[in-house]
Amino acid sequence: MKQQRRRPRSHRKPAAPALKDFLRQPDADFYRCPDLEVRSGRVYTDGCRRVLDFTPQKLCLDLGTAIVTFYGDALRIESFSGRRLAVGGHLTRIEFAAKWGEDHAGP
Repeated sequence: MKQQRRRPRSHRKPAAPALKDFLRQPDADFYRCPDLEVRSGRVYTDGCRRVLDFTPQKLCLDLGTAIVTFYGDALRIESFSGRRLAVGGHLTRIEFAAKWGEDHAGP
């Protein structure tokens, strides 16, 4: 029975990403993505286009490609500046829905 020779294993570390990869321009869709952050009893959004529905129990927001609905008690809009919105109150549920149908390619 003939044995095969083993190749010596390389002890080289994988190449680290080049600095230019860290400094490159993000993809075109990167800046269109909405951002949600839940922190200390508040929800902060970045990328909110408009408020679609608002009651103390329900807040519905248009975030571009998605509709986000917050449910809770004593919900209130604490600030809305540009596309940044801060929501306060007792949050019980967050619901996400596609703004366009599944077959729509979107802008």
